[in-house]
Amino acid sequence: MEKRLYQLYLAELAYAMPGQVRILLHDLGSAEEIWKLTEREISRIDYLKAEQKAEMTAAKQRGLPAYKLEEAVKKGIEMVCMEDAAYPERLRHIAAPPYMLFYKGRLPEETVRHVAVIGARRCSDYGRRAAAYFGRELAKAGVPVISGLAVGIDGLSQAACVAEGGVSYGVLGSGVDIIYPAGNRELYHAVQEKGGIISEYLPGTVAASWHFPQRNRLISGFADLVLVVEARERSGTFITVDFALEQGREVFAVPGRVGDNLSLGCNRLIRDGAGIATCAEDILLELKRQEGSRTCEAVLAAENHGKKQPKAKVQDGLTTGREQAEKWTEGIRPQVRQVLLDAPASAEELYQKTMSGNGNIQELLAEMMLLEIEGLVVCKGGMYELY
Repeated sequence: MEKRLYQLYLAELAYAMPGQVRILLHDLGSAEEIWKLTEREISRIDYLKAEQKAEMTAAKQRGLPAYKLEEAVKKGIEMVCMEDAAYPERLRHIAAPPYMLFYKGRLPEETVRHVAVIGARRCSDYGRRAAAYFGRELAKAGVPVISGLAVGIDGLSQAACVAEGGVSYGVLGSGVDIIYPAGNRELYHAVQEKGGIISEYLPGTVAASWHFPQRNRLISGFADLVLVVEARERSGTFITVDFALEQGREVFAVPGRVGDNLSLGCNRLIRDGAGIATCAEDILLELKRQEGSRTCEAVLAAENHGKKQPKAKVQDGLTTGREQAEKWTEGIRPQVRQVLLDAPASAEELYQKTMSGNGNIQELLAEMMLLEIEGLVVCKGGMYELY
């Protein structure tokens, strides 16, 4: 119990200075060791700003937040932090993972494939029917649906999922004890019953506009595939898509009518290389492909276990220039490298400049994936650049 108090104290600090808390945790190893820092020791930490040092000192003076832990227990709120073995592995490897998660119900299972279904709040009748269809069919296939429990596509897909007896998880932009929007109270309880309600925000935290873009990285982080059902050309949905691409998640989109404002976003995603979701089978086939890839990786890892691996030629910790150059000589790689030497580029720009509009953009995306695996390029916010 005392260990959890130290962690809750650090979770409060993480709300104000998440990046610095991750560094402190890396340097000192635990919330308890951070708590034990004296005021003098805090003042000597060079990567903390003056106001952050003051916040740490003030937090110590307030004492351990025992009342907050008691309140969470009374409300049936569970918590897990980065120091715990039970912390979701999916989130450990994303950019800016939250120090602590609060949840009611349970967390997504590590060994199960999950799909995030997202889209417009103000959706069309077409979007409503599509959201319900995918939520229902994924439930029938035993695939949990993750979303933000919001009005529109999010809530409609989750409602259809739980109505079909499926499992769903809602990631909130408020504390898990705050039902937002209030109109989704029934859905909130239904999702909690068979899945879970999750948040990185302390219990009692009210919803704020800037919380939602931040929580979107968790929606994509928990998922293996992100499905966009309906979105305008300029939509907040693309924040989640960008996170998904950065995290290496697959993105699919439901095609819409040409010229329809609510379909412009999805059609643009498909044009840029997203998978096309014309039916639930498109999603299920991709999940099977992912499972097959994971199985192959596990078999190869088992076969190589214990074998002496050839050492890579290393010079000052980096692959030698000759080896680097050789990796850029095949197929369209020289053209890709030339484009990226000038400036970062999207998949669409690379396709136009390297393949002159010929061939299949999926071929380019496959090549870019290999370049990422080899550590030659990195994708940030949908833009590729040299590593």
